[in-house]
Amino acid sequence: MLNCIIIDDEQFSVDAILKYIELLPKLYVVAIYNNPLKALENVTLENNIDLIFMDIDMPFLSGIELAKALRPKTQKLIFTTSHSKYAFDAYEVEGDAYLLKPFSFGKFSMTINRLFPNETVAKIPEISHGDDYFMVKNKEEDLRIVKVGYKEVIAFESSQNYLKIHLANNKVLTVYLTIKDILELLGSRDEFKQFHRAFVISTDCINYIEGNIVKMNNNLSFTVGESYRENFTSYLSGKLLKTSRKR
Repeated sequence: MLNCIIIDDEQFSVDAILKYIELLPKLYVVAIYNNPLKALENVTLENNIDLIFMDIDMPFLSGIELAKALRPKTQKLIFTTSHSKYAFDAYEVEGDAYLLKPFSFGKFSMTINRLFPNETVAKIPEISHGDDYFMVKNKEEDLRIVKVGYKEVIAFESSQNYLKIHLANNKVLTVYLTIKDILELLGSRDEFKQFHRAFVISTDCINYIEGNIVKMNNNLSFTVGESYRENFTSYLSGKLLKTSRKR
């Protein structure tokens, strides 16, 4: 069993790490601190800490400053942050890993296994899939595992630290995944396209296109992103019927 501490002033980030820890039975959370000053005051060698998850950009005391005091009190230190600019500072205070939010469960579990290779840390995928379907854990149903057919999906929508899966029956699943995770899952499935930073859609479920606005069958709509215009135009040119009649 690996004793862990989470230090992060944002509760939603703490909740995200806790969800991942639930999937790894070898990790045990000893304490959670939303205030870095409380962590500085309370974390001691007597806590027998194996691993600290620590945010960097926190009020009163940054994670980099806090690490200088707490690094000798833990075997391993993982920085969890939304900012890549602190990577060198993290190295300077002997951070063992640097996870950029939002990070996937795969990245999380691989990091734990790398730091503790002699521990049997289970690898439980956040997504499992067959030929015609995949399975995810729905946040709105207490992480119940839900089977989803690819043909049921209208769109995947990035929403803060979560991902919404819009289905043809008007149900919306909320999962802790990223657009990158979904693109890896979909692979070469040609019916799914990304025309916006926050959306991956099933082109089979497009209702209509008006200019740069795409309207889906469930009334979800978005404007094609500037960096996706070329791919969008290429898609349209391959699908849009044109007359052979001479003008």
